[in-house]
Amino acid sequence: MSIKETITVWFKAARAPFLVVSIIPALLGGAIAYHYGMFNWLQFVLVTIGIVSAHSAADFIDDYFDFKNGNLGNKEQQFHDSPLIHGEVTLKQVMAATIICLAISVGIGIYLLLEVGTPVIYLALAGAFIVFFYTSPPIRLNYRGLGETALFFAFGPMIVFGVFFVLTKHFSMEPLLASIPLGIFTMNVGIVSNIFDYEDDVKSGKKCMPVRIGQPNTWKVLMIVSMAGFLVIPLAVILHIMPLWTLIGILTIPLGLGVLKSTKNFRDVSFYTGAMSKAIALSSVTGILLIVAYTISIFSQVK
Repeated sequence: MSIKETITVWFKAARAPFLVVSIIPALLGGAIAYHYGMFNWLQFVLVTIGIVSAHSAADFIDDYFDFKNGNLGNKEQQFHDSPLIHGEVTLKQVMAATIICLAISVGIGIYLLLEVGTPVIYLALAGAFIVFFYTSPPIRLNYRGLGETALFFAFGPMIVFGVFFVLTKHFSMEPLLASIPLGIFTMNVGIVSNIFDYEDDVKSGKKCMPVRIGQPNTWKVLMIVSMAGFLVIPLAVILHIMPLWTLIGILTIPLGLGVLKSTKNFRDVSFYTGAMSKAIALSSVTGILLIVAYTISIFSQVK
């Protein structure tokens, strides 16, 4: 295998395009900290690398145990082109990649612990818990109906507030509220995937939300939490917690409606790719718009 082919294979194995869902909330946390006038470039770069490495480790572990359990869902046929399925990488190699990513995260975590203090331990332990036990035994959050909730916390409050706290060493409601739309919309990516993977999840004993309450009811949950994700932005602006410019975050409402429309056709697997693409785009674009809003607010000094 050539160097180019090797890079391509591991690019797929690491689910590199999906890493944007951890990079964007890290950037948002940094933007809010900068807006507060508290920012350290070295710490910001390091904490972002640590977060992305932990995310990669979680994805490797997820694929590792899903492959071992035979719970491939629509990964091959519809969306996630996994090199494990095609035999381009082995389980041992995936585990080795997991260890490398975790080592990077732990190393950065130790440095930040020395720089910031003990609160970093709690954030790191919470993140490590989700990374290790999202799919892996004995807890297997995603097999006990807690996977969707774990996604909300991991890619919403934990990253946005975590980065903010590392940079400012202060508690604030602003990063927590700003993180809610990102957390919800990233959680929705998992919900959409699980709705379409229903049959495979039933066979593998994966007690995710659609298996527990049914696909139609899960779609209703998707609709309700999506509305909440959009409503929190104007509410935070009205309460003078987030800058006025952050209202541009609700420009993605049409995209959110597209997610709901596509996912409502869950009985037709041909809608899977479109629904997932829109769900990922909704999370990413909303996050980008909020980052842009804070950037404008920083330069205009409007809050």
